[in-house]
Amino acid sequence: MSSLQEERSAETRRRLLDATVACLFERGYAGTTTTEIASRAGVSRGAQSHHFPNKDELVVSALEHLFELRLTGMRAAALAPPSGSREHRMAVLIDRIWPMFKGPTFYAWLELVVAGRTDPALDDAVRAAILRFMERLRACLGALLNWPADREDKLHDLVGLVIRQLEALALERTLFAPGETDPPELVRALERLKRVSAALVRELDSSAPIEKPKVNRQ
Repeated sequence: MSSLQEERSAETRRRLLDATVACLFERGYAGTTTTEIASRAGVSRGAQSHHFPNKDELVVSALEHLFELRLTGMRAAALAPPSGSREHRMAVLIDRIWPMFKGPTFYAWLELVVAGRTDPALDDAVRAAILRFMERLRACLGALLNWPADREDKLHDLVGLVIRQLEALALERTLFAPGETDPPELVRALERLKRVSAALVRELDSSAPIEKPKVNRQ
């Protein structure tokens, strides 16, 4: 395949994946069909079938795609990493991550999680994609927080807490319009999450091994 053909193929795949995410957001999983996706992407059904033979393969690839969009946002944060103490940096990162849970990518993810409840094959694929995403997210946040390499278990706990709590808040926020200002109760919940995260970070710092002074035995 020539370089031009590869570029065109990649562009077609990207358009199909973007169209799938948009369709999941606007129409839900039940209303997302390969015909609708191909129409939105501006490609033929034959081209869609060539890249993604069935709906499940397309929506799972779209899930990987939207996770990549989220990680792109985290990488953008890495270009201007927050300064200050590790506690302060964690609070800033929560503020930066939260918008990712209020847009189309979260709602598209939610549609696939719910659909997977009654579709074992889809559920397995979604779970595997989520695990890969969490591993990459931990690595990204670990770099932004300058996390000690020998305390990986604490980073796992911290990221798990933050992401699961943000997911819970995002579920509550589905009662409001996507562009609507966060209600006061959600703002307070985010502040509580920052305080709990800060406590975990302080626990890490306070439990760090203290280097004993060397004794001169001469």
